[in-house]
Amino acid sequence: MSLLGFEDVMKADPSAMAKAVADWTEMARKYQGVQQRLETEVLPVTGGQNLWFGSTASAANLHISMTRQQSVDAQTEAKAVASIIKDAQGDFESAQKKLKQTVADAQADGMKVTGTGNVLFDVGALSKEERDYYHHDPDYQQSRHEAAGQWSRKITIFLEEATAADQRAALQLRRAAKVGDPLDQFNGQAVGGGDEADGRRAAELAARLKDGKTLSPEELAELNNLMKANSGSPVYGQTLLNTLGPEGTLLLADELELRLNDRDGKLKGEYGELQTNLANTIAGATRDPNTKFYQDFRKGLQEAGVKNINARHFGGKTEPIYGYQTLATLLQHGNAGYGKEFLNDLGTDVLAAERADKNRWSAHQFNGPRPDLVYDPVDGVLKLMGQNPDAATMFLDPKSPGAEDRLKYLLRDREWPTTYTNTLFGPPMNDKGTHQDGLAAALEAAATGDVPGEGSHNGGPHTPAQARVMQGAIDALDGGGKGSEIHDDLKMPIANALSDYVDDTHLILSEDVSNVQHNGAWEKNGEGHLGGSSDHLVRVMRGVADDPEAYATLYAAERAKAADALAVLPPDPQHAPEDRDIPARQVGTALGAYDAIRTSVILDEKDDRMEWAEKTGEFASTVNGSVTGFIPEVGDIAGGLVDLGISEWSDHIKEDAQNAGNSKSADAHYAALTQGKAMAAGWGDAHHADPKTTSVVSQELGTGHTTGHANAMSALGRNGQK
Repeated sequence: MSLLGFEDVMKADPSAMAKAVADWTEMARKYQGVQQRLETEVLPVTGGQNLWFGSTASAANLHISMTRQQSVDAQTEAKAVASIIKDAQGDFESAQKKLKQTVADAQADGMKVTGTGNVLFDVGALSKEERDYYHHDPDYQQSRHEAAGQWSRKITIFLEEATAADQRAALQLRRAAKVGDPLDQFNGQAVGGGDEADGRRAAELAARLKDGKTLSPEELAELNNLMKANSGSPVYGQTLLNTLGPEGTLLLADELELRLNDRDGKLKGEYGELQTNLANTIAGATRDPNTKFYQDFRKGLQEAGVKNINARHFGGKTEPIYGYQTLATLLQHGNAGYGKEFLNDLGTDVLAAERADKNRWSAHQFNGPRPDLVYDPVDGVLKLMGQNPDAATMFLDPKSPGAEDRLKYLLRDREWPTTYTNTLFGPPMNDKGTHQDGLAAALEAAATGDVPGEGSHNGGPHTPAQARVMQGAIDALDGGGKGSEIHDDLKMPIANALSDYVDDTHLILSEDVSNVQHNGAWEKNGEGHLGGSSDHLVRVMRGVADDPEAYATLYAAERAKAADALAVLPPDPQHAPEDRDIPARQVGTALGAYDAIRTSVILDEKDDRMEWAEKTGEFASTVNGSVTGFIPEVGDIAGGLVDLGISEWSDHIKEDAQNAGNSKSADAHYAALTQGKAMAAGWGDAHHADPKTTSVVSQELGTGHTTGHANAMSALGRNGQK
């Protein structure tokens, strides 16, 4: 696409388009006057009021009638042209406004924007001192160069938007005027501009693709233009999707997937863009669940979702691909974000379809023409929820309508489907196992309110619904005391989520009295918290701890919480035990549970125990000073305590692994206690506490550690084992 010139867009005067709209509207009015005069003054003479008779009169009447119809058609065409220009004016002005604002923002950021739209850092605008600093700091030069590139890309985006509006209007005007029509007559079927008209035109082109027909490169470009410009418009999207129908929409999606992956196919980039635009159109059309369109479209998807979309292709009846699989595949390509109600309803409907026939997608052959097929639509929809925490929480909260047993079903009861590949000379080759990465993403998002991977977990606070999800996950995972049996895909995400609840897990593991009264998730001052006994939590933590990074993440969060708890202990020896000794003991109790969990892993890991210990030490040691990521921020003193003893801790777990977790090196089982005591000593130094008070804090840590270690070992069924 050849872009409009930067200066042309910046200096264009869209008000001239408003005058054109007025002129074309006036033209339609004048043609209406012609029509009325013909109907009232001319046709009565030639057509039946006994004023003119004979063959000449009949011929004149036919001619005048045709002229009258031309005046009607001229009105239609003139109104359409006015509508197209008005719509184009709005689109162009929007792009121009965004372009001008981007230029102003770039200049405010110290950039120079050239007449061609290129962006450069304006070194000449710097003071002498600033220029000297700039020339002697390569990192600063690089950062300014990268910023200039980002501003250039934004300018290009809005130039593309203005160009697309121009091209869209040009195509519509040519079509409205019937350019190239050999009869050279006015267009009585001319369609104006606007979202509804765009939706009808897009549906006309999309229907041909759906039916397996080919669009010319120009038509494909036009369809993408319409899709991209209007994908956020409910009117456009509903017009398009209503015309195609739910099943037709899925057939179109499948056709795009096939063409995108056709080895010999052309225009793959255009089909890929169309795939994204169609997904975004569905997002825009389904944003409001309280519309008749939404209810009808959802009902249609319920029917089409369980139909074999592949039935029309050769061999498709023996290798069914269901509508929900096609839909989940399509939606993965969208980037506009889906409404939480739409995702919740879709997840509900896909699960209902699965429960009606549990073997519907239980095993699926790898599909060569569709290598990206989402064969498990349940996990596919959950993956989308991972990008929309509100939707994930809504879907997994046990108090949401119909969601009572959802976590239990997904985490314990569901038989997750697998894929297989047929071979020429042997039995089918199964995939390495089931995949639950969608569930993992949705669970982490639902429990924390954050999108996984964005590094935004900071220890809460959490809503009551989020806490119910986290508590429900713990309870479901530990159903029947099987918390240590957790799918590999879930281990790291659950560790991330639990780390975000470290304030609550610290209370639970340390047997704090404030938690005893709560059997499950509870609420205080509008915030949600975890509750229950420590045994459930310990077994789930043991389940994720097989992954060394997951264990290191959990431990790093607790170590930051421990440092924070120790940092605020009063150094005055006259303080009551509940102010200093009890909190110190609780820190030790929590750390004792972590030592027990680690010992359990080492006892079970057998040949892999040394690798686990080395990786765990490596991951834990990379978290320094002021902790970030999934670990809550801590104060200045705590920040100085959190790393004390981490090197010795790492050495201890390696020594423990080397001795196979037996009693030859009992002290090694207490790596967290060793670090805790190092923190206690650091606390004493930071507060200038007398040695006796520091010693009491250290002793309380040790007492608590013995309790926490014993409780956790008992919960893990390792009574008496060190």
